[in-house]
Amino acid sequence: MTKTNFIKSFSFAIKGIFYGTSKEQNIKIQIMIGLFIIFLSIILRIPKIEFIIILIISFLVIILELLNTCFEKLIDLINPDYHIEFGKIKDIMAGVVLIGTILSILVGFLILYNPLVDFIKINFSFLFALNVFLILGIVIIIYLIITYS
Repeated sequence: MTKTNFIKSFSFAIKGIFYGTSKEQNIKIQIMIGLFIIFLSIILRIPKIEFIIILIISFLVIILELLNTCFEKLIDLINPDYHIEFGKIKDIMAGVVLIGTILSILVGFLILYNPLVDFIKINFSFLFALNVFLILGIVIIIYLIITYS
């Protein structure tokens, strides 16, 4: 593979990621939640292996949502009219994303619960951290309101 072909392939991939993330509301929400959880993991200084697991499950949900979007776009292209069998495929893909999301919530809870409780108990700068999380939450909410209004 030549350097030019690699650069073209890479630019197509980046273009696809931006297209998939810019057109879908759910993926924007999932990205914001994923970034928040990654930020929380950094603040809580969770062990490296657990942080890697958090990264993997955060990206997994986004990957599944992109695949779901691909299936939906492909089905709409093949048959713009509603067909019950195509509807089932779309429902199954939505179920796949839901299962991935549930998995990420469970894993995130299991990894972050004890460090978060310890952080609250031990760290006297809890009010500072709480303010950071509140401000970050407000920024996320404002971003979502501006984006979807």
